[in-house]
Amino acid sequence: MIRFRPAFALLACGMLALPVAGVANDADCSARDGYTPICGFQRPEDIEVLPGDTLLVSEYGGLAGAHTGTLSLYVPTAGTRRALYPGPTARDGAPDWGAPDCPGPPGAELDPHGIHHGPSGGEKRVLVVNHRGREAVELFELIDAADAANTQLVWRGCVPAPPDVWMNDVVGLPGGGFAVSHMVARGTGGDALFAAERARNDIGYVLTWDPQAGWQKLPGSDGALPNGLEISADARVIYINEYFGDRVVALERASGKRLWRTAVDAPDNSSWGADGRLLVASHHADLDAVLACDHEPLTLCTLPFSIVAIDPANGNRVTVVEGGGTGAPMGAATVAAEHGGKLWLGSYVGDRMATTTRGTGVTE
Repeated sequence: MIRFRPAFALLACGMLALPVAGVANDADCSARDGYTPICGFQRPEDIEVLPGDTLLVSEYGGLAGAHTGTLSLYVPTAGTRRALYPGPTARDGAPDWGAPDCPGPPGAELDPHGIHHGPSGGEKRVLVVNHRGREAVELFELIDAADAANTQLVWRGCVPAPPDVWMNDVVGLPGGGFAVSHMVARGTGGDALFAAERARNDIGYVLTWDPQAGWQKLPGSDGALPNGLEISADARVIYINEYFGDRVVALERASGKRLWRTAVDAPDNSSWGADGRLLVASHHADLDAVLACDHEPLTLCTLPFSIVAIDPANGNRVTVVEGGGTGAPMGAATVAAEHGGKLWLGSYVGDRMATTTRGTGVTE
């Protein structure tokens, strides 16, 4: 998501954001400084590359589900965006995936946050964290992914979160299961969150769910506000971004052993790069600046960010992109998805994605 400290305070406590440097309502969407903005989105917080050379975009409504959002398909070759769910082609199928206590399809009441599509969860499955109406993981079937004109998402079920769990991201597991990052207890007040930020307490953890065992806490996953997740192709290792802890952790699922941990400022979402390294979006801003960006209307937040590439074997890291700042066409990046030789950046605020190219970096 975003630099969570402000998001929680703003949404949980109703605090008012004050204008500060980093906020821009300039609708200019022209390319400059090595970035090409793509406008016309609502808070494109997470991005997944699909098999048909298209991008699935989670257009986010906010942590507390105050606004609805959309799962959209972006076709880079055509430069077009199409709503998949809810939308004109959206369908609700048989609810035979997920938990028996799922109350039914979300329909228009969808506020998507973290999303996942990949081999560990099955090529046909798309997993979506939803904050609107219910805190749940929504399960979708991906139809005709190789044909952009006919690609569909069909809702197939959901898994409501346990009481007090506040989720951020999700990754698929073999056998129809998944893992989610539980950031902090739902409804936690602003004072407690600011205190946790200062103390870097382990206020969250990772949960897994599967059709047989249900919900279980993943041993060894306690952390200072777990945010983005990624998983190895064999599902043996899960990579956890601790937003308050300023680190990325590699955790062996079977043993709960931490294989390595790497310092990264406020790591948000992760994705797999073309070279097999993790690409992690990292935020560099103080609390006031991030708070000020989480309000409406807003077309652009220019808060500084980096994209860090991490070797999954040992945690060695390099910074491959630096962005944001006064006059920048893109800032506050929450994700970097690599496709077609470009990095596709999303944000928790504003009206745009952007593309850029990554550097080689130097081992840090």
